[in-house]
Amino acid sequence: MHDAESMIEQVAQVHAIDPTSVWLDTVRLSTCNSCSMKSGCGQRLMNQATDCKRSRIQLPLPAHMSLQVGDEVVLGVPQKAFIKASLMTFAMPLVVMLITAIIAQALSASEPVIALTALLGLGLGLSLVRLYSRSLSASNNTAASNQWQPVILRQQQAEGVQALRFSE
Repeated sequence: MHDAESMIEQVAQVHAIDPTSVWLDTVRLSTCNSCSMKSGCGQRLMNQATDCKRSRIQLPLPAHMSLQVGDEVVLGVPQKAFIKASLMTFAMPLVVMLITAIIAQALSASEPVIALTALLGLGLGLSLVRLYSRSLSASNNTAASNQWQPVILRQQQAEGVQALRFSE
């Protein structure tokens, strides 16, 4: 299923393994200094604001892989799911804000009332995103909730590294 889809990939390191799951540390890539958009990038500001360099996630232990603590794996998230989540998170509150502001303007409200209505619309949009997120996590439909979860695609192979063999 995942091979036919475009995937957004991220390398992660195995932190711990238990009988049913694997704990992975994803490392934030520090490419901000070489990016041409570094002065106006929100991701750069978020990385500077938090001192966290790693994020830890728990995934089901894949039956087809033999993982050890310290191994690197490649995680994948379907590109469609990522785009849908981004639009839902960022665009929906803005669209609701604009709609409420347009309605207030159509009702010939004053500018302060239009601005206040727009802020209330933004709050409503954020609340709708939160409700949608909670409904997804509470739903028993595993196919719908699993579309947002990363999957372990493959083990990361160390490139250009030769195994050392010692003789007695």
